[in-house]
Amino acid sequence: MTDSATNTLDAWELEILDLFVGIFETFGLPKSTAMIYGILYCAEEPMLQEEICQKLSISTGSASQGLKLLSTMGAVHKQNVPGQRQSSYKAEYSMRRLLAYVVDAQLRPKLRNGKERLSQIQSEIPKENTHAQQRIHTLMTWQKKADRALPVISTLFGN
Repeated sequence: MTDSATNTLDAWELEILDLFVGIFETFGLPKSTAMIYGILYCAEEPMLQEEICQKLSISTGSASQGLKLLSTMGAVHKQNVPGQRQSSYKAEYSMRRLLAYVVDAQLRPKLRNGKERLSQIQSEIPKENTHAQQRIHTLMTWQKKADRALPVISTLFGN
C-alpha cells in the first residue's frame, strides 16, 4: 500500500487491513486481495471498483483480479445499485462462509495431493530403511486424521 493510500484511511482501518493481510497470507492468498476484502469489510456502504482502487492506491487490474477471487470465494457480493452503471461490492461478514471456502478450495485439495505424494514416497523407500518408513507412516497417520476431521470441519462451517 502506498503512502497516499495510508493517508486516506483511518488508523483503525489500517489495523483491520493489516489483520486481514496476515490471515489471507496464511492461506496463500495475495496481499492485494486481503486489502480489498479489508476495505470492503470496513466500509459502511458497498463500494465501486474505482473507489477501491483510489482508497488503496492499487491498479484497476489488481482490483479486478482481487474482486474476482473474492467473489469466487463468496467473500464479496456484487450489487447493482439503481441509477449506477457499475456494480458495487460488499463484504461477506459470515465467518462460516469464508472458512467453508478455505476448507473446500484450499485445504481439501492440499490434503488429497499430500496423500498421493506420501504414497509415492513410501513406495520409493526401501523396506529396510526403517527410520524413513517410520516417518512416512507417522505422516500418513496425520493424513488419515486430517481426512477424518475434514468432514466435521465442513459440517461445522455449513458445508
